[in-house]
Amino acid sequence: MKQILALFVVVFVFFGCTQKQVVELKLPGKNKIEKKVPQKAVEEDTVTVVEEFVPIEIKEDKIKEETIPSGTMNDTEEMNSSESFVENKIDIQIDKTKAKMQLAFIYPSSVSKYARSSLNTISGYLSYQKADYNLLVIDCENESYDKISSAFSKVQQEGITNVVALFTPNAISTLNKVVSSDLKVYLPLIEKKDSLESNDGLIFGSISYDEQLKKLSYYSAGNNAMFYQDTYLGLKLKRSYDSIIGDAVVRKEIGKNERNFKSIVNDYRLRNSSLFLNTDLVKTSLILSQLRAYDVFPKIIFSTQLNYDPMLMVLTQDKDREKLVIANSIDNVDTKLKDEITTFGGNITYEWVDYSTLVGVNYLFNNGNSSLIPTQVANNEVIYTPRLFKSTEVGFLEIK
Repeated sequence: MKQILALFVVVFVFFGCTQKQVVELKLPGKNKIEKKVPQKAVEEDTVTVVEEFVPIEIKEDKIKEETIPSGTMNDTEEMNSSESFVENKIDIQIDKTKAKMQLAFIYPSSVSKYARSSLNTISGYLSYQKADYNLLVIDCENESYDKISSAFSKVQQEGITNVVALFTPNAISTLNKVVSSDLKVYLPLIEKKDSLESNDGLIFGSISYDEQLKKLSYYSAGNNAMFYQDTYLGLKLKRSYDSIIGDAVVRKEIGKNERNFKSIVNDYRLRNSSLFLNTDLVKTSLILSQLRAYDVFPKIIFSTQLNYDPMLMVLTQDKDREKLVIANSIDNVDTKLKDEITTFGGNITYEWVDYSTLVGVNYLFNNGNSSLIPTQVANNEVIYTPRLFKSTEVGFLEIK
């Protein structure tokens, strides 16, 4: 009897365990065929107030590609939920009496190498001013009449009257035809003397190499000599030298691929001369080192803004630069403003185009001159005051 009872118990346990093995627990979603819902494709928004600007990395938190005034919302303020975002948008109160900066920046990518840094300078200035502004950036590709005309048509369609434009003197004839009197167009790369026509809409911002050479010539000891390069700027400096100083016991062209400077500097006429170097940074550095290497010592050596660059101290030795005097038209500005522009990637300490751009955007922002920038605009041109500098181990020291 005990054996029969034991047998029933074994059978009961066996079937009970087997039944548990085939029972499936119905968890949420378990064994259901999940249907994949196709996501709706998001169409790219091609509408923007900022034109394509390939050479420049425009930081989204710095320059807004939208029509909302930049001063209406703190860029660092984060929304905790979609509801709070809606509430904040409803509660925004725009003070329509507040002055707003409407500015366009036009550049031809085919010729302008200064576009990125100039735009960074503008952004840094407007950030420093905590300005309420809209910025339209246009790459007009080249300096043809059609491209320039099209760019200014876009500016007028947006109702913008203040423009910074990085055109070369080659575009001045077109600009005189395209720019109407209701616009203010600041030109960092063009001097007023480059325009044969009068146009009140154009403001000329290029530094004057003529004024720099005049300043340097005051300290000439006579017996002038001049080196120049066969480049656009080299030939421009040569023309300025010929019109302002004229005479030269030595006048030599430095070839683009020149590597051997012995025949150039080993000239007895250079001894005790007043040598003007209208050459770029690399060529100037080589000339300075070779003059000392061949024991040829001019009485004084002059150079323009072209060599006002801290890299000069890297490429030459202190003794190479002992008699070098450099003209510079970049003036000192507020330290906080300089730091703000530097943060954005501009260089108003050594890059004269950036400094010229700063003068221009300050003039347009204030609808005239202001004490923030010492360099002023008069009769539609920037009036620069050249200063003279000696080089030291760590930088430049002004000659008082």
